[in-house]
Amino acid sequence: GSFLGWDSVISVVVMAAPKITLTYFNIEAAAEKVRLALVMTGTPFEDKRINFDEWGALKPTTPYGQLPLMTVTNADGSTKTFAQSVAMMRWVARKFDATNTLYPAEPDIMLEIEEVIGLSDDLQKAWQPALYMGMGRHTSYGHPAEWSEKAEVVKKLREGFLQESLPKFMEFFTKKLQATGAFFCGDKPTIADLQILAQLRYFTKGVADHVPADCLSPFPVIMDWMKKMHQIPQIKAWYKLEDGGY
Repeated sequence: GSFLGWDSVISVVVMAAPKITLTYFNIEAAAEKVRLALVMTGTPFEDKRINFDEWGALKPTTPYGQLPLMTVTNADGSTKTFAQSVAMMRWVARKFDATNTLYPAEPDIMLEIEEVIGLSDDLQKAWQPALYMGMGRHTSYGHPAEWSEKAEVVKKLREGFLQESLPKFMEFFTKKLQATGAFFCGDKPTIADLQILAQLRYFTKGVADHVPADCLSPFPVIMDWMKKMHQIPQIKAWYKLEDGGY
């Protein structure tokens, strides 16, 4: 009987957490929600950040020619490589969240979470043309490579986003937060909160031309929620925030 007991112990050790490497550029952007899910679940991972020069050689080796990239090495030595950041975030939360609160499998709760993630995705779609036009991708929208009106159009698009789309989505978000009095889907943070935190941090950095760092200040419920998120111990430690910081 004791041998069976030891076998059980050995099998548990063999089933130890896989080694996870997350590869992205040295920015937050698409990878940050995945990093936050790993951080919130206390899952060790290699946060591999490459520069844009290294990307040229790496790109042909990726499944879809894009980052982030997640490599999972299991205890038996087998490896799997994944792309698609939202899939990674969901997987991490479902697999490693011992509290089962970040992404519960219960259908009604999952529906609430997925609705908010969809709303966040819609906000990203609304911002995308203004973002991409300023990133040299204007040719994808039918404009010539040498386009004298580019700067003027980028300014117009980004100012239009701040005046129309951003307030619209912040009102949607505000209503969700007011309904719960805490986080987007209840009294505990979920992956919806992680995705939106990473998304909105970008707009408060002042890194995009014509998008001032205080663009979210007209939305106090959103700002209070961001402060609350940054005070979660794992997130506070991740961003190395001082007490009262953010």
